[in-house]
Amino acid sequence: MIIFDFDQTLVDTSPVKALRAAGNWRAVMAQARSLQVYDGIGELLAALHNKKTTLAIVTKSPDMVPRAFIRQHKWPIDIVVGYHQVARRKPDPEGLLTAMARAGAKANETFHIGDQPEDTEASRAAAVTALGAAWGLEDDSLLVASKPDQIFDSVKKLSKFFDAAI
Repeated sequence: MIIFDFDQTLVDTSPVKALRAAGNWRAVMAQARSLQVYDGIGELLAALHNKKTTLAIVTKSPDMVPRAFIRQHKWPIDIVVGYHQVARRKPDPEGLLTAMARAGAKANETFHIGDQPEDTEASRAAAVTALGAAWGLEDDSLLVASKPDQIFDSVKKLSKFFDAAI
């Protein structure tokens, strides 16, 4: 199983950062179509799906945001755990554990990709492999300091990793 963070991992949501921080999800959704998916994400998701890999998104945003992208881009992601589906958000592992339970996945067979130290911390608490996504960050020092198992500065390099790992 592969679990992705959403913001700054799959999609560049930096243009709506202030709206997200303010909890103005209506305004975020109004601008969602203008947000950019990182280069190679669609191809990566399709390739992983073709390998029969279960894909999920666990995000601190409400699930309506990633679900809109799943519909718009026809991403093969069946499991989405957002803000309202958990009582405790990352860095708590509840979202990851919820996604894994829905998929029937084992921790030692699960990867979690995220851009924040909270993602690494949640990965560690859930006993899954922590992968850092640095391609959407201006400064990756906090991610590096959180010590994920591996850090990738491009989607292409992450794709090559999964070609070898899965």
